[in-house]
Amino acid sequence: MAEAPCDLQAGGVTCGGRPAPWLAVYTRPRHEQKVQQYCRSHGIAAFWPCYRSWRQWSDRRKLLLAPLFPSYVFIRPDSGQLALVPRAPGLLWVVHNRIGPVVVDPLELDAIQRLLQSGLAFDPLPNAAVGDEVEIVRGAMRGCRGWLLSKQVGRIALRVAAIQGGIRVYLPDPSWVLPIRALRAASGAPRHNRDFHVQPELS
Repeated sequence: MAEAPCDLQAGGVTCGGRPAPWLAVYTRPRHEQKVQQYCRSHGIAAFWPCYRSWRQWSDRRKLLLAPLFPSYVFIRPDSGQLALVPRAPGLLWVVHNRIGPVVVDPLELDAIQRLLQSGLAFDPLPNAAVGDEVEIVRGAMRGCRGWLLSKQVGRIALRVAAIQGGIRVYLPDPSWVLPIRALRAASGAPRHNRDFHVQPELS
């Protein structure tokens, strides 16, 4: 698995005295890495979630880097770097709504980064929805929270809400996931951990 290419912790890049927000940009097909390289060369924090995948041709087989979210790169420019962003080769637009650029939850990106470093098996999942709140209670991603739509808890998906994208994750044991309401009842108090959205494998 490819490791996440940047530090996603709050801090570092600032905007008006506060950490600058993470944004999602949409690129031309197969231009994600070029956009990341451009941003980094101009001092802009950039995160291109990717993994290694075998590609089969008629005469050969090759291990390539593949994007988890095709055509998406996550960037964190400060106010003085915003004018540089549209100049990135292959960048088409910043993901936005009627109000303006959509801010990406850094805890969702942190969960993706931790997945890439965890060694757990996964596949990309283009779209994901949300349901009952759950938490992973064992393994490398212990403490990550999310949302589950089925009792098939052995197959869940990390979700980045800003781009409606997700990644299917295979947990080795269903007991690794527990409902938040059960954890709260057991502890008698709310738990505060890293959040992400999860759902089971779609069939």
